[in-house]
Order: sequence, then C-alpha cells, then structure tokens
Amino acid sequence: MRPKFRAWDGAKKEMFKDTFAITESGQVVVVEQEFVTNSPDYVFVDYLAIMQSTGLFDRNGQEIFEGDIVDYKGRKAIIKWHGSYASFIYRFVDEMQERVSEWDPLFLAYHHFEIIGNVYENKEFLEDME
Repeated sequence: MRPKFRAWDGAKKEMFKDTFAITESGQVVVVEQEFVTNSPDYVFVDYLAIMQSTGLFDRNGQEIFEGDIVDYKGRKAIIKWHGSYASFIYRFVDEMQERVSEWDPLFLAYHHFEIIGNVYENKEFLEDME
C-alpha cells in the first residue's frame, strides 16, 4: 500500500487532498495554483493538520482516514493512529472522558463503519466528549 494523506487548513477551513506534498524531512509543501500553469508556486507551510489514510474503506466504499468520525452500530467513534500498537484504532466518542477506556484495533470492525465526518469539519459530533 502506498501511503495517502489529506491535510486540514484550519485558517481557511479547507481540506486538501491532492494539492500538497510531504518532503523526506517532513515539511509540508502546498502547491498554490489558481489556474493550470507551466510553473505552479510552491509554499512551505507548518500549519496544516496531516491525516494518513488507513488503507481501509467503510461499508460505503469511502476511504477511512485518521481523524474521521464514524458511525459504528449507532455509536460515534474517532479513528486515530496509536504508536504503541503501530496500528490505527478507534475509540467511542462517549467514552473519551473516561480515564480508563479502551481503544480497539480498526481492522477488526472497519467493514461495519460509516464515515459521518471528521474531527475538523464536524466538531458537533464531538459534543459527547465535553
């Protein structure tokens, strides 16, 4: 699997999918291109939130990314990367305030998920966390 990413620009409230690149050193480069030209402008930025694809798809065939909010059997869950597990995991939104709550491996249940939003564009789905 080739890694895929998307990026959230909080200032512009815009999701980028194909207009940025990540260098070997981890810098994010945005292609500023209003019109198709022979030489687009490249801008180095450090304010984008980068989300990686899990490589998995929900029950509707939509690609699941880190930061997505999914419906799983009537409950909302957030998709995250867990470094200690070296895996993508999900956690139910209504359990986020509990100090001892479990994260579950994404690969066990992803085929039941339906993407309903993401943590940047759909903060209203996170109200149970407050």
